Amino acid sequence: MISDSRRKWSRPAGWLTILLMGLILVPGNPSQALAFTEGAHSELGLRYGYGQTYSTPETLTFNSFYPRWGFFLTDSNNAILGKWRLSLVLEGVVGSITDHNRGWEIGVTPLLKLSYPFGRVLGYLEGGAGLVWEDIDSPTYAHRFNFSPQVGVGFDINLFGGYALSVAYRFRHTSNAGLYKDNPGVNSNFFLIGLMYYY
Repeated sequence: MISDSRRKWSRPAGWLTILLMGLILVPGNPSQALAFTEGAHSELGLRYGYGQTYSTPETLTFNSFYPRWGFFLTDSNNAILGKWRLSLVLEGVVGSITDHNRGWEIGVTPLLKLSYPFGRVLGYLEGGAGLVWEDIDSPTYAHRFNFSPQVGVGFDINLFGGYALSVAYRFRHTSNAGLYKDNPGVNSNFFLIGLMYYY
């Protein structure tokens, strides 16, 4: 028997997998054989994130938007990292909670991003810790002000020029780091999709 929470995730994950495979397998023109981010210095993008808490008294569902801007700290084919590139990214979050306990959140997180090109695909790991203000009608969240350490993995798939479809997974922890007596840590899983521009 499949649980309700797994059923919620299975259909979007299935469609996303089909979309990704289609985009990766569609042949690009010869100029795209080289990594599309090779000459880029910066990135700009907007992603949508669907997330859920887990191991909490109640499950909350997030619908969030993540505007982001960043720049590469290293060049492609550098002497230390080779084809790996390190970036600094500043990412915002504006989200709503859509369950019976409604609410919102807004925050900002600096991220370090380590990326590697595979032709038309840029794979990456990223992580950081930010601040988030949350007004959520739920005992799961004790305070409005929280810290938000997070880590994720993703792929940016070149569409044309410097534009790419971005697909990622993100794990996020939120808590007030002991600033208040009541400090329930909340863990959430997010799946993100959006559009990136490298320039």
